[in-house]
Amino acid sequence: MKLYKLIICLVIPFALLGCQDDAMNAGSSTLLESDDIQVKADTFSLASALDSCVALTLTPDSFLLGECDTHFGTIHADILTQLACPEGFEYPYPETAEVDSVYLYIHYNSWYGDGKAPLGITVYEMDRSSLSETGIYPSNLRLEDYCSLADSTHIATASRIIIPSEPTDSVYQSSSDTYQPFIRIKLTDEFAKRFFAKQDFSSQEAFNEAFKGLYITSDFGGSNVLYVTNISMSVYYHFSRPISNGRDTILHDTKSFYANSEVRQVNRYIYPERQEVLTLYAQHTDTNYIVSPANIYTQLSLRLDSIYQRIEQQVGDTNNYRIYVNQALLTLDVLYDFDLNSERPRDRWDVPASNMLLIKASHFNDFFAQNKLPSDTAAILAALTATTDSLDNVSYTYTYDLSELLTQQLRSNQQVEELRFMLVPVAVATANSSSSSTITSVKQLQTISATRIRSAQNALQPIRLEMVYSGFHRTR
Repeated sequence: MKLYKLIICLVIPFALLGCQDDAMNAGSSTLLESDDIQVKADTFSLASALDSCVALTLTPDSFLLGECDTHFGTIHADILTQLACPEGFEYPYPETAEVDSVYLYIHYNSWYGDGKAPLGITVYEMDRSSLSETGIYPSNLRLEDYCSLADSTHIATASRIIIPSEPTDSVYQSSSDTYQPFIRIKLTDEFAKRFFAKQDFSSQEAFNEAFKGLYITSDFGGSNVLYVTNISMSVYYHFSRPISNGRDTILHDTKSFYANSEVRQVNRYIYPERQEVLTLYAQHTDTNYIVSPANIYTQLSLRLDSIYQRIEQQVGDTNNYRIYVNQALLTLDVLYDFDLNSERPRDRWDVPASNMLLIKASHFNDFFAQNKLPSDTAAILAALTATTDSLDNVSYTYTYDLSELLTQQLRSNQQVEELRFMLVPVAVATANSSSSSTITSVKQLQTISATRIRSAQNALQPIRLEMVYSGFHRTR
């Protein structure tokens, strides 16, 4: 009954359009005979399999820092960053100015893993090469190209041990909603003197030449990863200023240097068990996986030649009929069953991505490298959606409408046998107006997520494409 209603709804508007077209052609009848329009519903199978890429290439606006064991192997994340040069700055009364200390501040807004487990953080000075303003840096870049890790480059006075969920600074007691916990790390006196002596603030290039940047890593703990939002370094110094009658006064001041959008940062990820994980989970034929930032994806394959053949059987030769794909719904069933009562804390951490991009495999590299936005013909965005049934059972899905993509593909003069897609977890930024919300950027997800979906080979509920299509006779 539902299908009958859908067919009626589709036929009426298209019949009106058909009448309009015929009216514009001299000698054509304005009435459509019953075989001028064919409307059909069909279901098509897909194939799915695990896929991966070696590394992400990102311009991060937040960072991971730490190490944690997950279902999908151990992730270790650290940060290489430059600091912005305050161009034209001068320390006041430089002939009398002396450094007191230098501290590094790392702000974070949340974490992945066990918030009550200790994490040790340490800092090195980059001594081999600085990051290039225009360079493309993969997330698995070679650390030894930028930092030798020699003892002289180790500039934290000691490993800073923290408990992510229990920040100890007194500001934490504030009721401000904007407060973010931070880590305060004292850097060595030797580094403080060396950095204070580098007083060339004429340009970012000159500053980078004198001070290449910082390498921030974890050296203790394996149960949590911080989601870092801001990094800065503060120089505390004093100077004397003459006041009157030959007397001087001592003044104390602070100058902060920021890791901001004006300089380069790279979040480096290490997944030593990636290949073992891929081999293990490739054997799970009922389930596919999409894991970030492990770069483990699922690839979907759709046989277009089967769709061409089926349409010709149901509608007619495409040379005689103009084909419209009115609806093409691809629904992915998400297996979201983390166990709050599990004895293993990690069972409570692995949650699916809030947004998942379905993108043609051939468009994958260009889409992210060129900061493109979703389109209905190349990359389609879906949000994780929860549905509750009459028994209060909750199910989770991602749903994509491929109708425009397939309509374009079916009408193309270069018909291909197969379309391949990648499922990629993404972070979505929007700009809100009074009447709508507009997507401004879509980036590969940097936070840790693990999405499991029923595969195309799932015995219970395999991935299927549900289509409604119609054909209009070109001539009579």
